[in-house]
Amino acid sequence: MGLFDVFKFAADVAASTPSMGRSSIRSPWTTGSLTSWAIQDIIGDTEVLAVSRADAMRVPAIVKGRALITGTLSRMPLVTLRGSERVGNPPWLYRTDTRVAPSQRMLWTVDDLIFAGVSLWAVERGTRGQIVDAVRVPPEWWQITQDLQVLVNGAPVNSDEIILFEGPQDGLLEIAAQDIRASRSMSRAWSARVTSPVPLVELHNTDPTMELGDGEISDLIDSWESARQSGGATGYTPATIDARIHGEVAPDLFIEGRNASRLDFANFLHIPAALLEGSPSEASLTYSTTEGKRNEFADYTITYWAGPIEARLSMDDVTARGQRIAFDMSEWLTPAHSETGPTRED
Repeated sequence: MGLFDVFKFAADVAASTPSMGRSSIRSPWTTGSLTSWAIQDIIGDTEVLAVSRADAMRVPAIVKGRALITGTLSRMPLVTLRGSERVGNPPWLYRTDTRVAPSQRMLWTVDDLIFAGVSLWAVERGTRGQIVDAVRVPPEWWQITQDLQVLVNGAPVNSDEIILFEGPQDGLLEIAAQDIRASRSMSRAWSARVTSPVPLVELHNTDPTMELGDGEISDLIDSWESARQSGGATGYTPATIDARIHGEVAPDLFIEGRNASRLDFANFLHIPAALLEGSPSEASLTYSTTEGKRNEFADYTITYWAGPIEARLSMDDVTARGQRIAFDMSEWLTPAHSETGPTRED
């Protein structure tokens, strides 16, 4: 069984078995929460730890940006060109014998480039060496050695069995690791603030002669915590207890911080910030037309992520010399029809 057959079988099984969804596949070098806690206890700093794709996909701005890029490119068909003239497409560009549709293959290829910076396909070749089918290899199952040898399940593979895609930049899990951690920390802080709108409260005993026992202290704290989390805004303290509030934080910190995070991830993904629907700290928003945002997204975002894929598929080991493969963006670049009809002179 060749490399392509192995991953065709794996893709077929994963597509037909709900329990083998993507969430159950975990990279061997991904750090889970238990690992993070253990290493933090040992070295005291988790800044050196990488974040996982699961961590990144808990950040709303990344989810939206990823959806815009992968959703758009996966809907664009691939076409074969000689110069600017279209020629016949090889069937593997639009069909497959696997149970993963070519559009899904492309969607998860772009996903790999976003998060890891690289992606890998296993290919099946015919008697003349031409590609007849292709399937994406999950990133959990392959790696690149220091001498640039590709290993699949720990074993080296022949170059004619694979297509290696290199993205336009390093993966988000590397270049944005600190920002992903910061965004998740901000979400936890915001969630805690919503759960307990009043900041940290100290129940301070003002009478040293009236010390409470451990059980009485625990009961007093539990009653206050219960009242705060249930939405209560009124509490009672005896004359010897002074309720002191610490850590007052202005709500604007969360608003501005979360909007700044959206802008940062828009820059990481090369997406117009307006498409991630974050508003600036000021109340006024810059007006931009839908058509303008569409053109900016096509010119700066789609071409940025599509370029490396088109370049790799246009190499001589994939397509015939003198030909190139590109995304058909004609439908995307066609202006959207106005619901009120074309503009007319009076």
